[in-house]
Amino acid sequence: MAFFLRILGRTIILLPLALFILAPGLAAAAGLPVTASILPLGDFCKNLGGDRVEVQVLIPPGASPHVFETSPGSVARAMESRVLVYVGAGLDPWVERLVHLHNEKGFLVVEAVQGLPLISTVNPQSEAGKDEKKPSPAAEHSHPQGNPHVWLDPVLAQDICRRITRAFIEADPENRSHYEGRLGVYLDKLENLHQEIAQKAATFSRRQYVTFHPAFAYFARRYGLEEVGVIEAAPGRKPAPRHLQKIIAAVKNTGVNAVFAEPQLSSREAEVIAQEAGVKVLFLDPLGGRPPYGSDYLELMRHNLKMFAQALQ
Repeated sequence: MAFFLRILGRTIILLPLALFILAPGLAAAAGLPVTASILPLGDFCKNLGGDRVEVQVLIPPGASPHVFETSPGSVARAMESRVLVYVGAGLDPWVERLVHLHNEKGFLVVEAVQGLPLISTVNPQSEAGKDEKKPSPAAEHSHPQGNPHVWLDPVLAQDICRRITRAFIEADPENRSHYEGRLGVYLDKLENLHQEIAQKAATFSRRQYVTFHPAFAYFARRYGLEEVGVIEAAPGRKPAPRHLQKIIAAVKNTGVNAVFAEPQLSSREAEVIAQEAGVKVLFLDPLGGRPPYGSDYLELMRHNLKMFAQALQ
């Protein structure tokens, strides 16, 4: 009995040491820790990394990055990541603060908007020879650094995915072939999505639409649509009655049968406009993550395509 107790005591003493020695290996087995600011970027990371990454998304389903506030817990988890993927251009400034804090640790950062042709206060149609002095509605309501909603263009999404993959490879070079293989598969899916949207959009009988805020400006630019009215200049900034009357007139003039709202934000103004103009409210979702808008990026974009088709066909 005394011998058994001596063995048990030694085991209890040595167990914490053994766990301490094994801890790095256990952490590695859990996958490369990655933090993404929004659900679509998180979905890109999951598709590109597979079981080699552990992805956390800071903004939960149903929340908007325009009004989101980080919690101490989410900040702490993000600080433990090796790779941080965020949008930039002022959409998620709280993540930019994390980037500043994390720079001292030498982690890898992917900013989605970096190097992409952002829609700014210059009319994006001016290159086609149209009026350069009059900004488009999307430009008038964009963020100071440019419109940040680049992920809603499947072609620009391909560029974002390439940069995420480069970050994964730099952080985890031993699994380079794994990441490159998954990138090729996902790029094919994004290209198929792009072709599907382009073919469907070509059948639309109308090209103009009115929306809650200019999240789909890149989508519109890619597929030849025109945003002719924006309900709120910025989420949370309530429109004046005069502005609402202009939006109602725009709806009637375009002949569209719907006004677009977003599920993360109040649809009250959109409902008022729809009632006055005699049309319905449809929901475009820039983020997804819950039914019926799609649990992943591909489903999300097909939902949005369906909404555009209902309004413009």
